[in-house]
Amino acid sequence: MTNDELAALAEWPSSERFDAKDRAVLRFTDALSESNRVDDDVYSELANHFSDQEIMKLSFAVGLAGMVNRVHATFKTAVDDMTIERSSDTPFCALPST
Repeated sequence: MTNDELAALAEWPSSERFDAKDRAVLRFTDALSESNRVDDDVYSELANHFSDQEIMKLSFAVGLAGMVNRVHATFKTAVDDMTIERSSDTPFCALPST
């Protein structure tokens, strides 16, 4: 994903930066993250682009990212210097310095 695509994630439904496959992944990710419910139409849209095995892997990736984010939020984990350095030129990312 490019920095421009990362910056456009917040507005992905209206952004022209994402194709149908990207939109299917983003819609699935939002549904799984926000309500833990994936409607049949969301799953069907995703299945147009991915196999069941790929959808399973995507589900685990979304779930793992959610878990990691919750742990960091719970324990207010400090951001390490390497992460700050690597993300410093990313337009959407505002990490506090340590």
